[in-house]
Amino acid sequence: MFYEVQPAKNRNEYKRMLSVMGMISRLFSESDCPYLPYRAHENIFCKYLEADNLARSDCSADAKKDKIGVGLKTWMGGNDQKVAEFGKLKPTYTHLAGIDLVKKIAEYRNERIRVTMKLHGIEQMIYHVVRRVPNAMEILECAFDPIDIGAIKLLHKRSSENNTYFTDGRHTYHFSVSKNTLYMIFDDLELMDSIEVEILDDPYELLIGLMPEIKDDMMSPEVNKRPLLKVPGKKQLCLPLYTVKKGEKIVAEKSGLNQWNASGRKRNPNELYIPYNAEDRERSKDFFPGRDKPFTLRLPDGKEIKAKVCQDGGKAIMSDPNKDLGKWLLRDVLELPENKLITYEMLVIFGIDCVVFTKNDELDYSIDFAEAGTYEAFYGLDDTDE
Repeated sequence: MFYEVQPAKNRNEYKRMLSVMGMISRLFSESDCPYLPYRAHENIFCKYLEADNLARSDCSADAKKDKIGVGLKTWMGGNDQKVAEFGKLKPTYTHLAGIDLVKKIAEYRNERIRVTMKLHGIEQMIYHVVRRVPNAMEILECAFDPIDIGAIKLLHKRSSENNTYFTDGRHTYHFSVSKNTLYMIFDDLELMDSIEVEILDDPYELLIGLMPEIKDDMMSPEVNKRPLLKVPGKKQLCLPLYTVKKGEKIVAEKSGLNQWNASGRKRNPNELYIPYNAEDRERSKDFFPGRDKPFTLRLPDGKEIKAKVCQDGGKAIMSDPNKDLGKWLLRDVLELPENKLITYEMLVIFGIDCVVFTKNDELDYSIDFAEAGTYEAFYGLDDTDE
């Protein structure tokens, strides 16, 4: 497991901060169970256990340390918990039921786990759970397994019209049709540690004592409101991996991710580029260096390649040489065979449809992949605004 091999100093600091968060639970709840916002849990885990925070990347892992991916969860009450949502894929399974339905959902679940591991260079996945009980928090862990599709059996006695229960012999799951959500019963959690929490009756008094003077501008409703995936202090740019035609998102057959299929000269099967459309160039002037000037691009798994702005008007971001990014994304991460066209429906299954560039320094950038809807959220757009 992950937690038990972390240095004692880190574990103690992690527990101490969880306890502090639990102390101010009365800000949010009257329950005797400590309150812990999931975003706070993600940040505390990564800071004190020295892990990389992947939560903003919208992937199956919330954190990564070395080559271990960690799904972070916190709850109070029963161990039947949400593990994935598939609302954007509903048109592909709405006609299915029973074993056909849950096998399709299992395929989507496994594909997202696989892509997450490939994107970030992860070799093992675990769940790390903080379960809140009266006046205490329990730290538990279990394996984060893909679903064994070949071993799936329906649990008819537990199923209903809305919930289809099934097992793969390792875990019990159920899929809610109305919520388009997959749940797993965490029945193999191993207790790692526990923390007693003294919940303060009046946390407001404590907070006021920490802030003797509140400036007027701090009361603005805009304070701390950041678009999805934004990193404070860093220049960033979000670009879609699709185009929009007649209101429909598509991946063009002969450009973008399918540039290898373009007409004309013979092309390497790994050729692709990230579209850099006019409206995105307009909102990000001076973000990238000039056309054809190479810069370092850090991939989510830690690898580095060279990239540059290319084509007429600077409408494309390519690796240098062009095949490097495609080799990594198409073959190593998505594991697609050569000459396989990428469609927008495939991107939704993979759990990505746009990228976020972060400018670390001059000629030094990072790239993250993000789920459907991130581009609109990043810039406050409606689907029709593109």
